[in-house]
Amino acid sequence: MIRDGRAVVNSLTVSRDGHRWHASVLCRIQQHIPTGPSRRHAAAGRIGADLGVKALAVFSDPLTLTPVAGPTTVIPNPRHINTTERKLARAQRVMSRRFVRGAAQQSKGYVEARARVAKLHAQVAARRTSTLHLISKRLVQQYAEIALESLNTKGMTSSAKGTLQSPGRNVRQKAGLNRSILDVGFGELNRQLSYKAAWHGATLARVPTFYPSSKTCSACGWINTELTLQEREFACRSCGIVIDRDANAARNIKNHAVPVQP
Repeated sequence: MIRDGRAVVNSLTVSRDGHRWHASVLCRIQQHIPTGPSRRHAAAGRIGADLGVKALAVFSDPLTLTPVAGPTTVIPNPRHINTTERKLARAQRVMSRRFVRGAAQQSKGYVEARARVAKLHAQVAARRTSTLHLISKRLVQQYAEIALESLNTKGMTSSAKGTLQSPGRNVRQKAGLNRSILDVGFGELNRQLSYKAAWHGATLARVPTFYPSSKTCSACGWINTELTLQEREFACRSCGIVIDRDANAARNIKNHAVPVQP
């Protein structure tokens, strides 16, 4: 593309992430951007996605991540941080023991321990980003419109400690939930979908932040205001439908999301 004059290299940035070096090449490229969905995209229509912690994503319609795995409506949460939690905790303890407070220069052992911690963090981040890239790519490749919730991640992961006058409750459980929410990477998935949708002629649609997608019946619209987080099934008292709560939420997101203006 550079030889044909369709691409120009603007800059090259070399950086280090944990134990790996990266060279990021920024290019200006002449490329055709579709103005609308293809026939295949248009035929597939819209898909609703309910993002969560128990399952990373539950879809209203099947999504094919790999030909071998085949279509699925549920992507389990890989829980990347959990798979490395023991190694990371051990490495951080070693680093803490080798740290000498007030020293002008830390020992070689401390530098090695710090590099070990950085390597583990980089591996977790790489696995998380790779998983989200696969999901976002398949969504924009297979559907013309992706419907999502407008999640307030900052509010969802706020601390439950409270104040001295009014201390919080279940602080440790809330801290664990916050860690799990951040490990999923809702914000990163939304960021990837925002630019990849334009590349493939797809569009995004969203429901408001406080829309009760889990508490509303996707068949008749009845709202169960008493539904708790512990209840994993939605049983409608109006039409009698019984459905997984996340699948019900995904259908509601698909049916009630409003297209996002570019």
